[in-house]
Amino acid sequence: MAVPLLAAPALADDNGEQIPPRERERRGAVLLEVTPPALDGSMYGVRLDIAPSMTGPFSFGLMGRAGQWGNSIGTKTRFSGVGASEVKLNYAVGVDGRYTVASFANDTLKPFVGLTLGMEEFVGRSGKGPSENATTTAFLEPAAGMMWQPGNGRIGLSARVGPGFTFTDVRTLDVRAGNLELRKVYPTASLGLLVVL
Repeated sequence: MAVPLLAAPALADDNGEQIPPRERERRGAVLLEVTPPALDGSMYGVRLDIAPSMTGPFSFGLMGRAGQWGNSIGTKTRFSGVGASEVKLNYAVGVDGRYTVASFANDTLKPFVGLTLGMEEFVGRSGKGPSENATTTAFLEPAAGMMWQPGNGRIGLSARVGPGFTFTDVRTLDVRAGNLELRKVYPTASLGLLVVL
């Protein structure tokens, strides 16, 4: 990941193509964010946001993430009473919005706040056995974060952190090893590769 980040200033604005400020205001941008394992129980995720203008503060889009067996940190973050059980995030899908609060260092650093609303499904099992039960719940995740785009280029990093909330009544996974209760409030944190298309 370090190589494309170091080369990012040279990739800024299509390899040196200078876009006039007025044209940048009119042109939109697509922000693609790819996330490795995170505290939400996912092993990988993607976020695709559309900004009405390249310099505007707002962007809106869709997100998706999924997990796999063995993500013990994510399991303990999302469930209580884990013990010898395992949990997998089958899927999480939702919509999100992001507002860029300010920009610093020639638009290299951009703090933002965001909000994600969606649905997710978990499955549980005892030890390494087959899946025994599943639960689907709605979630809400406000977040604060920072985008880092070297040279205001098209490649960078996006970090976010915040609380998450589940707000449906289905919160228990019944498995032979015991009941797993989905936490109503949980921490979220992720670091992703950001690409401006």
